[in-house]
Amino acid sequence: MQRPLTREEQEWVERTLASMSLREKIGQTMQDHAGRLPFKGNDEQALAAYLKTYPVGSFFIGGEVIQKAAGKAEEYRDWAEQLQRISKYPLLFSGDLEFGAGSAVKSLTAFPPLLGLAAADDEALAYEYGKFTALEGRAAGFTWALAPGTDLLLNWMNPVITTRCLGDDARRAARLAGAVMRGMQDHGLAACAKHFPGDGVDYRDQHIVTTINGLSEEEWFAAYGQVSQHMIDQGVLSYMTGHIALPWLEGGTQEEKPVPATVSERITTGLLRERMGFAGVVLSDALDMGGFLAWGSYEKRMVDCFNCGTDVLLWPGVEYFGVMEQAVSEGTVLMERLDASVRRVLELKALLGVHRVDQKGRDPQAVPLLNDRLPPKLDLEARQLSRTIAERCITLVRNRGGILPLNPQTTRRVLVVLLNKVTEGRKYERMNVFVELLRARGLQVDILDEFEPLGTLHKWELSGIRWDAAFAPYFLPLHGMMNTARPVGEAAKAIWAMQHAETIRPIGISFATPYLLQDMPFLDALINAYSLHEETVELTVKALFGEVPFQGQSPVKADPLDGSPDLRGLHHEH
Repeated sequence: MQRPLTREEQEWVERTLASMSLREKIGQTMQDHAGRLPFKGNDEQALAAYLKTYPVGSFFIGGEVIQKAAGKAEEYRDWAEQLQRISKYPLLFSGDLEFGAGSAVKSLTAFPPLLGLAAADDEALAYEYGKFTALEGRAAGFTWALAPGTDLLLNWMNPVITTRCLGDDARRAARLAGAVMRGMQDHGLAACAKHFPGDGVDYRDQHIVTTINGLSEEEWFAAYGQVSQHMIDQGVLSYMTGHIALPWLEGGTQEEKPVPATVSERITTGLLRERMGFAGVVLSDALDMGGFLAWGSYEKRMVDCFNCGTDVLLWPGVEYFGVMEQAVSEGTVLMERLDASVRRVLELKALLGVHRVDQKGRDPQAVPLLNDRLPPKLDLEARQLSRTIAERCITLVRNRGGILPLNPQTTRRVLVVLLNKVTEGRKYERMNVFVELLRARGLQVDILDEFEPLGTLHKWELSGIRWDAAFAPYFLPLHGMMNTARPVGEAAKAIWAMQHAETIRPIGISFATPYLLQDMPFLDALINAYSLHEETVELTVKALFGEVPFQGQSPVKADPLDGSPDLRGLHHEH
């Protein structure tokens, strides 16, 4: 459980709350996006004027997980210090630190994704995952990780969480997410479990439309409820609600709009707070997402989001200040309700010690940076952890006829059918690392990356070409093709094209979705590597040739011949 506030911290909270104007209180319930400010981000004069008009309580910094890591740690730390100096009240800085601090900041350590961590299935590694995310993150200015993901992958077609969760088993997800969270919070970084009441049941994307978690009450408590209760009992400091409806609790006919958790008092207050006992900060998911925009007018969306029990609204836009001021004056938002949220935000700040930043905005709890990284010993430990998880996560899902490992003495010429192209002209170049590693072994590598005419491979065979092995590596980044994680477009055509060949037994290697066998059931062998994390790719190639073992255990039912997640047997546990 999270420690209680000291008397000094509690007094700071109450003193600070009492000193705030209405507009300053409203600001504490809004999180702004530092990368979207209407001027150059480090313009001190413009920042001071902005924060005077819009006294926000927290900023999102770093690259978004649906895009890519960006920037240097020292730049973010300097930026955070500058903002702390200017702000009247101490700020929180959040980021998408889902796969280590390097998933938001390019110069820091990126770990294999959560699904890779689940394949390694080791609580001690999960704790270290959280610990080094916190040490690197706090050194770079972050105090709040919008992580770990506590969703469950119960629908293989879900396009959002794929490798961003800990698999399809609630017990494993609870164990590992709890360990990641403790690692973060023991080292000065607030964790945020997400996305309540749980993504991964729908085949659609909440960035586009309100999605549905269609489990029954009993199924929900045995799955998502079990993970959520564990996180709450272990003391998670914040929870993110998603634009996800939960029909067993917040019903409605088909003619009515589904009610996302981000506007549902029954889900956010009734279930999360009252029934499950969560006392920390509730943060909404981004309010520029389609699953939220459909709810109603801007004013209605914002007031409903706040009134349902949300403490901090993520990216509502600065119009939020005026809407909330009017709502308070009209009595549609009560001051007691506003004060309750502000108090929770200030308590989080006190727990994290951000009220102790010095006059220059420096954080006394942050580990110093050296050449944009942690001090050498800690930096080495972070990198070793990254490699250890890579070694432990690579999973051999199917190996009919013992195709793998390949014999390095007799494997000289190989075919690579690249499944990394979704539309004409759009390839993901990072897949080249895989090809370069094969060539570095002295192999002759033939590449098929154009799939018209479909019979090209068979034409090559008729000319006498034979390959000692054929690989079908697949990669599609999150939102690389909006609304799907599957091979689509040109990548789907590649699957069609390779089946025209008569002499190959393709070895599938997924650096993305773990469910490639759903679209390529004819594969005799499949390896799940979960990401193009550099060391994972290197170790995957070594595993192909038997130089390192496959150590991962699939965290989802990746082979359709093994059946799919069956919720009927779940029992009521909460």
